[in-house]
Amino acid sequence: MKFELTDLRKQISDIEIINDLRNVANNMGKKSLKMGEYCKENGSKYNYQTAKKRFGNWEVVLQKAGLETEKSIHGIEYGETSIREELLIDDMLRVAKKLNNTKITAAEYDKHGQFSSVTILKRFGGWNKAKQKANLEIGRSYNTSVEEYLLNILDLWTHLGRQPKYDEVVPPYSKYNKSSYTNKFGSWRAALEKFIEYVNSDIELENDNIEKSLKTIELNEIKTKNSIETGKKNTKTKRTPRGINLRLRWIVLKRDNFSCNKCGSSPATDQSIKLHVDHIIPWSKGGETVIENLEALCETCNLGKSNLL
Repeated sequence: MKFELTDLRKQISDIEIINDLRNVANNMGKKSLKMGEYCKENGSKYNYQTAKKRFGNWEVVLQKAGLETEKSIHGIEYGETSIREELLIDDMLRVAKKLNNTKITAAEYDKHGQFSSVTILKRFGGWNKAKQKANLEIGRSYNTSVEEYLLNILDLWTHLGRQPKYDEVVPPYSKYNKSSYTNKFGSWRAALEKFIEYVNSDIELENDNIEKSLKTIELNEIKTKNSIETGKKNTKTKRTPRGINLRLRWIVLKRDNFSCNKCGSSPATDQSIKLHVDHIIPWSKGGETVIENLEALCETCNLGKSNLL
């Protein structure tokens, strides 16, 4: 089983992006838009990164939408490569003062800043490096592992029942901010590609492990039977690990359509639903950690099953 990413270009047409830009500008009563103004808070369906990736740069985006590309009040073009470092630093300090918080996060800046945390991340090579430049306090170190980020993508995918979009990488459904993914992987698309590469890598090896596990189970049964017949004590044989890794979780959730295998409930239709992947025959009772013995269950059904065991 191999998994592939959806081509977002097939989902959103050029004219949809252009019309959305025009609608935001009209709603704001403006003839031009800054990148930071093209956001959900101002009624946009998409985000400035989607538009920039589609058309190349922000100036072309504005031209395609028939909007003006005049100079900003600072005498610079709206394209992020033209924004001077001191302007970014000054705006970070402005937001910190407004919030009375010297430990501002990238998410807080995205909400109150004039520019974008992604712009700052790219310019300074990291959020904490930018905060150091601005003499702001470092709130926490970002030592999150790649696998933790990928696991968060799986949680998001499970919650939505489909491939997550960049604008959907937000709390409370995402443990990490979208700018964290940009900092770690270079872009949200690159993070998704890494996720797909990870879950697809060594699939054949995973299948081989499953085959070995099934043979181990069969061997255990034969040894148990022989021990009963001969009266000899059965020696322990190697079992599959109890923990369910990310690849197995992904395969099982995908197989079960990101829905509870018992009641059919799904996080995609009910945000209160939380899905788990659990053993059908409990590991403590001899059940192995193989695809055939795993299923997706909502929290309620999983708890109910536990109460019956």
